[in-house]
Amino acid sequence: MVQLQKAQKIVPVPTLLFSDGDLSGRVVRLEGMTATIGRRATSDLVLDDPRVSRTHAQLSFEHGIVVVTDLGSSAGTTLNGERIVGATAVNHGDTIGFGPIRARFEDPARASIPEDPTLVLDAPRAEGQPHLSPRQQQVLLLMAEGLTNSEIGAKLGVTERTVKAYAQELYDKLGVRNRAGAVAEAARLGML
Repeated sequence: MVQLQKAQKIVPVPTLLFSDGDLSGRVVRLEGMTATIGRRATSDLVLDDPRVSRTHAQLSFEHGIVVVTDLGSSAGTTLNGERIVGATAVNHGDTIGFGPIRARFEDPARASIPEDPTLVLDAPRAEGQPHLSPRQQQVLLLMAEGLTNSEIGAKLGVTERTVKAYAQELYDKLGVRNRAGAVAEAARLGML
């Protein structure tokens, strides 16, 4: 008598399909882990290209969503052609660029789920530290470098008026009255 075994449930796993570089055509399975991507041999996913930083980016799972974070790479990390700052959610069909290397993200389990435009990912922060948006963090860092509002605007590609609005939001969140106070408070909180 032949004994039948119960079929195992097949769970679709998110993948990256590479279209450039040494990994062109390769599919990498992302199985619920945090993975560092870079040129360094100890990276979870090694991209052997001199234009990729040693520690370039990180892919992680947060609340069932795949998140890509640039780790200060020199060539940058992009999502659908736009350079990212901070943690950014990745959706089925998105293209992630690690410098010049591109990969299409596929998540069969989420392919039929519409994108949620209200999704906000909180960056990890110390206890008692105010939450700053990625743009507010950029403005704060440029303030700390001593740039004027017009110089910050030119660097970020926004108007001086927009920079003033971000600065006021920073002052309110940090409980200070001016840029010197914002930089000092941010330094005290370990945000710089």
